[in-house]
Amino acid sequence: MKKILSIITACLLLGGAAFSQTQKIPLESGWEFHEYNGSKPELAEWRSAAVPGLIHTDLLAHKLIPDPFYRDNESKVQWVSNTEWEYHRTITADQSLLKHKHIDLVFEGLNTLADVSLNGEPILHADNMFLEWRVDIKTYLKPGNNTLTIIFHDVKPELARLDKAHPEERAGADTSALGKMMDAGKVKSYVRKAAYEGGWDWGPNMVTCGIWRPVYLQCWENERMMDIGIAQPDITPQAAHISVNVRVFSTGNASAALKINCIQNGAGKSFTYPVTLHSGVNDISYPIDIARPKLWYPNGYGSQDMYHFDAALLTAGHTADAISTRAGLRSVVLNRDRDSLGRKFEFIVNGIPVFAKGANIIPFDHFPTRMTAKRYRQFLQTAADAHMNMMRLWGGGYYETQEFYDLCDELGIMVWQDFMFANATPPMFLKENIAKEINYQVRRLRNHPCIAVWCGNNEISIFMENPNPDFIPDAFKTMFAKLAATRTPKTYIDYLEIFDYLIPGIVNRLTPEISYTSSSPTSDFEPQSAKYISGDMHNYNVWWNNKTIEEQANYKDRFISETGIQGFPDMATIDAFTEPGDRSATSHIMNAHQKNFSVNGNVVIGKIIKTEYKDPADFATFDYLAQLVQGESLKIYAESMRRRRPFSMGFLYWQLNDSWPVISWATMDYYGRPKASLYLAKHFYEPVLVSPHEEDGKIDIYTVSDLTADENATLDVRLMDFNGKVLWTKKAETEVKALASSIALSIPEDELSKIGYDPEKTFIAVKLVDGKGGIISSNEFYFKRPKDLRYTKSQITTELTKQGDHYVLKLNSSALAPRVGITFGDEDVWLSDNYIDVLPNEPVSISIKSPATLEQLKKTLKIESLDQL
Repeated sequence: MKKILSIITACLLLGGAAFSQTQKIPLESGWEFHEYNGSKPELAEWRSAAVPGLIHTDLLAHKLIPDPFYRDNESKVQWVSNTEWEYHRTITADQSLLKHKHIDLVFEGLNTLADVSLNGEPILHADNMFLEWRVDIKTYLKPGNNTLTIIFHDVKPELARLDKAHPEERAGADTSALGKMMDAGKVKSYVRKAAYEGGWDWGPNMVTCGIWRPVYLQCWENERMMDIGIAQPDITPQAAHISVNVRVFSTGNASAALKINCIQNGAGKSFTYPVTLHSGVNDISYPIDIARPKLWYPNGYGSQDMYHFDAALLTAGHTADAISTRAGLRSVVLNRDRDSLGRKFEFIVNGIPVFAKGANIIPFDHFPTRMTAKRYRQFLQTAADAHMNMMRLWGGGYYETQEFYDLCDELGIMVWQDFMFANATPPMFLKENIAKEINYQVRRLRNHPCIAVWCGNNEISIFMENPNPDFIPDAFKTMFAKLAATRTPKTYIDYLEIFDYLIPGIVNRLTPEISYTSSSPTSDFEPQSAKYISGDMHNYNVWWNNKTIEEQANYKDRFISETGIQGFPDMATIDAFTEPGDRSATSHIMNAHQKNFSVNGNVVIGKIIKTEYKDPADFATFDYLAQLVQGESLKIYAESMRRRRPFSMGFLYWQLNDSWPVISWATMDYYGRPKASLYLAKHFYEPVLVSPHEEDGKIDIYTVSDLTADENATLDVRLMDFNGKVLWTKKAETEVKALASSIALSIPEDELSKIGYDPEKTFIAVKLVDGKGGIISSNEFYFKRPKDLRYTKSQITTELTKQGDHYVLKLNSSALAPRVGITFGDEDVWLSDNYIDVLPNEPVSISIKSPATLEQLKKTLKIESLDQL
């Protein structure tokens, strides 16, 4: 402790010049915590705390709670959420600190209800975890040691108080009604706190608290630069007309100069402008024109060029403060123009209509302060490698870190940014609080080129727009009926006030060039029919309405912003949170990690498996099939959406990741291990896709291209039996049209029936080959479900070798080996591909990266495929 404080004091002494610009002094060390006014003697002792951090992670670090992710330990840590906690640390103030005119204490995030005091004097009450909190503590500091204290309060008593104080929010409003039905009586929408903490249908109920974002002192004199924004009203490849918007707080009237540097790839320009400051907040804007700008493009469409902007405020010839940011120049529009079939829903980036390919993101960790740059990179790089170009950041979590958005900028992953409202309209008494939050978060995120659209909320509009009863899953019909019965004019007025007036008003003022949509999903209250389709859709007919995965090929949706079914994680992940006796789909522990709240998700998975596959002989096989059926379901739906381009222009499945080890909709589990569905996504999201589909008595072979230029290719189609005998073949030269979907070849089923093929023993293999013989895309078509196919049991040979910094696994099979799954036990491995169809006598090579030795990989290698079951 003394050593840390000495370092801080030394840093302060460095700022003793007569003219010093704003200084930031981190306050992330030296914190301690204990139970506040508690009854547990073992928690009365002050213990070291990690900042940024949370109470659960601090308790876990001191072994005061068991790992809440292991087995059913979630139920054993519920007392933590019902307890109040106190954190403190010492701030040493010497003359070098106290000489500053202003000393701001800044919390970038407090979760959530917190009272902050300095030397026993209250200085701040926080009630929104999504806001930055700032207070000038100059008058509260004394020379020497000062005690900074934070008390975090239990949320439940405050929710009860607010519920009692605002009876007008109960009667007729869907907010509390939904909150109570969805969350066992807790009115979560009454406090600005991440909704997922109280449990979701994929996450645990562990309400936490703490200093969850950085904290520091900011010392300044007369002026402070608050914000910098790069407005992009007019961006083309020929010219970019932008403006640099700077917000300055001044304690009085003053003459100054603003120096702006615009740098791209080490070269740039400098501009200096005179500025007259008035007391208070000064909003200053200066235009900059850039000829032939380097534009930022989504993944797969071009490079991700960035510009750096530095702004310095000069007073009396000295730098009073400086601020910097980076931005990618791009034009992004959500096109919702009318057409003959309804209304479009497509993103146009730099003039290119982009089919959005990606997934939804939930919190990467239930305790987000444990996330690291390495983990962010692992998830987002894997998504980019799977050709994804958009992520929807779901509204029941939290606004992500700078690292997350920086990586999306770098990787070309557009972000559909929900504001943090999920499944319950917030009460009107939070209107001012919400306005501050939106203003803060939009200013914080607006310079990231990855931000493609702002979205008001998650799934609130579906309770307002009176959806077609046929679209309401059976499991939710009763809930919808109850909500419909409680709706009053106030319900609609409150919703429209927040999501159609307040939020878009702030968004349009700060980022008019970025589109806003009020909710996801929404058709903006336009009636929908077979002849008029608009808006985005959350479609869970397979999961909630017992539809088959094959029926998804017939759905006609403009844009899917959520869909999916659950799949089990890798066995190595299951091993991490279970004991051997727990490893069955029906065990108590497995059900503790299955959070589907309406019906048991593991039972639903079992029913879908039974429809598609033969009954699994053991739990490991069940796990394998659960992964496969999840992937096949997404494949069918995603390919059908891409075939319908340009009518359909986006597919964001639910969900990319998990917040803890669980059975869920994720395609990468909590530890970052890809499921089968992620590997399949790498193929159905390819820039050029060849997709066979049975329709109207024929098999149509579609080519779908996201490329911006036409491409000549050869289509190679073979009808084969499972032993590799070619029964029919056809090759055709085809032009793959840019940004389009078309039928390259149509095969009447009557033509194939003349051959006398057995649909239970044959399949169609399709390849799209470029001029140099390289495979652009390949796919297989089966005439029956896997359980109705009579496979030939294959003999799969493997050869694993080390080649430079990676390994290569070569597979060869005597007969068709469908959906070959490759695992290496608990070893940490990365595979270039997996869960593939290995065609007879057509070798396949898989690249592998792993810290394990060749001998360890050979020892743990396991191969499984559908024909072996």
